[in-house]
Amino acid sequence: MSDEKRNNQNKQVIEVSKLGEAFRKRTHVSFIFNRQHFKGIVEKQLKNSAIIDFDDEYKGSETALDLKQKVVISYSKMKLLK
Repeated sequence: MSDEKRNNQNKQVIEVSKLGEAFRKRTHVSFIFNRQHFKGIVEKQLKNSAIIDFDDEYKGSETALDLKQKVVISYSKMKLLK
């Protein structure tokens, strides 16, 4: 199999749900995880959730360290920050 065909097979097109349309990549959001409030930046959109990179002020928290600075959060549990 050629490299081009292999690369095309590995690329998945993710259809973002209506709820996720506002949460584009690099958007600043707040969210609750394990009853704690956090803020972060959307790194990647998924269908019903997004991968969030914790803000610097939370990177030293036990939760962020346990999760290696990234967490998957449902769009319904996020709020846009300005």
